[in-house]
Amino acid sequence: DLFGSVEPLLPSLREDGVAVWVWGSGPYPPGVVALQELLDEASDELEPEDVWEPEDMNDTCLYIFTSGATGLPKAARVSHLKSIMCLSFYELVGASSRDVVYLALPLYHMAGSLLGIVGCIGIGATCVLKEKFSASQFWDDCRAEGVTVFQYIGELCRYLVNQPQRPGERQHGLRLAVGSGLRPDVWRSFQQRFGPIRIVETYGMSEGNVTLFNYTG
Repeated sequence: DLFGSVEPLLPSLREDGVAVWVWGSGPYPPGVVALQELLDEASDELEPEDVWEPEDMNDTCLYIFTSGATGLPKAARVSHLKSIMCLSFYELVGASSRDVVYLALPLYHMAGSLLGIVGCIGIGATCVLKEKFSASQFWDDCRAEGVTVFQYIGELCRYLVNQPQRPGERQHGLRLAVGSGLRPDVWRSFQQRFGPIRIVETYGMSEGNVTLFNYTG
């Protein structure tokens, strides 16, 4: 869906040695790698480990968009090691393979993709992906999908407490909310209104190497 935005840049990207991979069958201009065709041709057998194992875990695994905690918005380098460490995120906050995690954060940020998706893979939990967050649909979604864990940014919780009160908003299975940027007044209102949900506030940066967890609440 986004290829049209990249296509005008293809000549300059090729000059800089940047490969463009795209999902879908195409057709695409020369020099563009159509992933669907490669996947259709690929063997189900795993390649030998020395083919895909990084030579150095500190080498670049991927670039991810950051809004710029250390400057302007940019593509931040994420190492293989940092990606692997994200596998343990949900385990660190008390989730397990029995949980169903509700995720409505953008996947071009580290919180949604590496902590959210990779974190679910790390513990073998079910992940419910919501394309766009809806405060009015949230509790209905939680009941319908059996959600037990919610990954937030602070604004999402504020949207929820600002919704008009409605019957059944305490009838849910949500037991844990984890994320960043929850203000103390919203934290209190959230728990008073929706029940004794454990909240674990965390803080980290795509460009940083330190993460904080508020285990004590």
